[in-house]
Amino acid sequence: VIIETVGAGQSEVDVARLAHTTLVVEAPGLGDDIQAIKAGILEIADILVVNKGDRPGVENTEKALKSMLDLAHPTEKIFRHHGKSMNVDVPKQNTNTKLWIPPIQRTISTEGVGIAELAELISKHATHLLSGEGWSSRVRIRLQVEMEALIQESLMNRFRQDISKEKYDEVFEKVFQRNISPWEAVKMLMNGRLK
Repeated sequence: VIIETVGAGQSEVDVARLAHTTLVVEAPGLGDDIQAIKAGILEIADILVVNKGDRPGVENTEKALKSMLDLAHPTEKIFRHHGKSMNVDVPKQNTNTKLWIPPIQRTISTEGVGIAELAELISKHATHLLSGEGWSSRVRIRLQVEMEALIQESLMNRFRQDISKEKYDEVFEKVFQRNISPWEAVKMLMNGRLK
């Protein structure tokens, strides 16, 4: 199943929590390097794709993504501060679990360039997840989110059956008039007390 979203907002983060593999697609010249930092795409990306790889600025986009990856996943013990090397102790990774560092794949989708390599990276990510706890962990999260959504829906349906629209509107009007807080309104509705 492939789900395409339009950005890296909350709905995209929700989709990423439910997906086995999340691709974040960037393009050169759109200022996405700044957007990527703001939106925290490294937290949701399993694979970073730089599409429109034939456009000017593609190297800058790749460098920006690589720099962000280096900050998020330090693999060398040499860091730089104002251009000078600094030796820093990097915490050792748990050797039982291999860390997946999102690869960067350049593509030109209109010409099919890099698509086979991207498919291979998706396959490698699935293999990585299946080799450890990653796959079952993501399935567990997906099922938990689904169950919680069903509980919320069920509770809202029960609430709507128990509280008449008139009662709800009466309490909401008190909130709107600033006579009570939304929290007080919820307590009144849940406890069945109306003044």
